[in-house]
Amino acid sequence: MLSLATAGNYPVLAAGILPCFWVYDDVGTRLKAAVGDLSTHPYGDWIATYGDPDFTAATDTARDIVDHLADQASPGTLARMHTAFHRATQYEWMFWDAAHRQETWPI
Repeated sequence: MLSLATAGNYPVLAAGILPCFWVYDDVGTRLKAAVGDLSTHPYGDWIATYGDPDFTAATDTARDIVDHLADQASPGTLARMHTAFHRATQYEWMFWDAAHRQETWPI
């Protein structure tokens, strides 16, 4: 994200941020539906935040913004947007996969 932000290309930065919204919305919504009562769940606050319809609305807005930026982008910027989105999605997957595998950190 830092490299995208310092590059000064708003459409590319927006595309790179979008997977964070989208993945958290998806995971939060699915967990909220599966868990039910969040009051005693150890991650209840997290699930309630990202499973909230207001967060889904914010995610929809973020997608709309990126779609609009993509519609206005030059072919080169659009290609960089796709690359940023793809890489950020890979990082999101790696984050969730590390938790799923219960990865420990050497430091």
